[in-house]
Amino acid sequence: MATPKISTQPDIRKLVSQFLAQTPSLYLDDGSRHVKVRSSVTQDFVLVPFSPSDHRAVKSLRAQLRRLAATGHGLMFARGRLAAA
Repeated sequence: MATPKISTQPDIRKLVSQFLAQTPSLYLDDGSRHVKVRSSVTQDFVLVPFSPSDHRAVKSLRAQLRRLAATGHGLMFARGRLAAA
């Protein structure tokens, strides 16, 4: 399987690569529109913006990846679809 293109923004590509290298429980999952960083522990995920227009996109993604790496909580937990561990 070919590695999916993560993002058009170099800062986001670098950030995702760093988190994947530092945290063995996180892995890339190719979604239909966006690449997901998924936790192998909880199967919860964070969506990676392909072409972000928000100037805070890198900061927001960094916070989401930290939360996913530390607690396993991602988008499903935030939306109430995943019970707290």
